[in-house]
Amino acid sequence: MANVEPQDLVSILKENRIDEYKISEQKKMLSHISEEAIRLKYNSISLDVSEFEDTILRKGVYFALLGALYAFHDRELDPMETQHSHLFKVIREDIKKVYEEISNSLVNEETWVFEAFDYGIKHVYYLDWQLYLSKICY
Repeated sequence: MANVEPQDLVSILKENRIDEYKISEQKKMLSHISEEAIRLKYNSISLDVSEFEDTILRKGVYFALLGALYAFHDRELDPMETQHSHLFKVIREDIKKVYEEISNSLVNEETWVFEAFDYGIKHVYYLDWQLYLSKICY
């Protein structure tokens, strides 16, 4: 499984189109995981995005973190575990870096939010692969 890189997100955003398969996968995930459970987890972890003055950047970071929380729940992993908690900082930094690169170009806000959410999901799936599944396979 390839590592999750900010440049991949930049490339996807520059295409400015949303993959239908990703749409259906996100809808499935959202339909079987309680929004309230994710909101409670978000609040308990104290993931604050108010530091970001730019509304679009703030939305990107917020949705990327939500995507990660949904993926943690989907993978039945605790986001509070020590080996998992660093991921939130990585995601925040990656989204900031991507936004700095794409903020001057015209990127559809809906695409930005969708792909940021997906980026958070990908990070957790990669973490799951890296920490757990890859060891089971070998």
